[in-house]
Amino acid sequence: MKRRWPLLLSLLPLLLGLAAYGHFWRGWAADFETTLAGWFPGRHVQVTGFPYRMEAELAGVTLAHAGGTSAALVVDKLRLNRGPWRPELTVLQGQGVALTAGAAGMQARVSAATATASLKLVADASGQQRLARLSIVLPGARGNSGLGPDFRAESLELHIREVFPAKPASPRLAQQGQLVIGATGFALGQGVPISLAADVTARGPGRLDDYRRWATSAGSLDLVMTGSDATGELFKLDATIVPLAAGLRLAGTITTVCPMAVQAALNGTAAPAEQRLRSAVRLALETALPAGGAVALSGIPADLATRARRGQLPACPRLR
Repeated sequence: MKRRWPLLLSLLPLLLGLAAYGHFWRGWAADFETTLAGWFPGRHVQVTGFPYRMEAELAGVTLAHAGGTSAALVVDKLRLNRGPWRPELTVLQGQGVALTAGAAGMQARVSAATATASLKLVADASGQQRLARLSIVLPGARGNSGLGPDFRAESLELHIREVFPAKPASPRLAQQGQLVIGATGFALGQGVPISLAADVTARGPGRLDDYRRWATSAGSLDLVMTGSDATGELFKLDATIVPLAAGLRLAGTITTVCPMAVQAALNGTAAPAEQRLRSAVRLALETALPAGGAVALSGIPADLATRARRGQLPACPRLR
């Protein structure tokens, strides 16, 4: 018996440390449960995963927001993870995921069998919670952007963040938010799969928490979008989007080596056979959104038929 006491005494610091960690972990888990109760009102959420993580699982999740903008989330099964020392970062894994978002008379939707996401919220100088980053990855995505036919993608990534402190760019309004989109194997309607990348910067007088205030305060969106295939860039759109009384107005330029394919995609017509140009042309684009009116595309050169082509490369793909 006397020999056991030294062994027990040597283990005592370890046992006390485990007990203290268990006490703190339970407190962190309780905080996570409180956060999740606010995110999912009316749901009983229990956090497990001791000692390495904090994890909760929910089934049949449905969330919706309506107002100047609308958003909805439906998930068959949702798992949420958070590290004990990282309360600002939550990792989500979903099965049977459907997302919709609408504004200015348009509604975008996307669904996927599975999805992963990470949500990072941080406090600013005034103590308000800010969206530092929301990243969503949707393999095998299917949906509609609200601007044309349905799309499909082998993989679709969405990255959203608030810009804080806001970055002014005089004389324009400050940057308040950013949306980055990346897609591989992206096909619009009957178009062939391409790679798509887009960067949308939102400008406004304040936080993007009220669409009506943003729309009536000279808010705008800067859009840069590129499409490419295995042989290189097919087009690059550089445009500005501003709110109207009903809808939005998009105006900008498209630089492309496949002008006829781009024109056919915008007009929803069959694309003619076309070899890629050796030197890209820049076209002017203007349209109202949602795309109920005509798309004004100008600048196609009169000598387009005689311009040098890259005959050794595959023909321009059908984009829609």
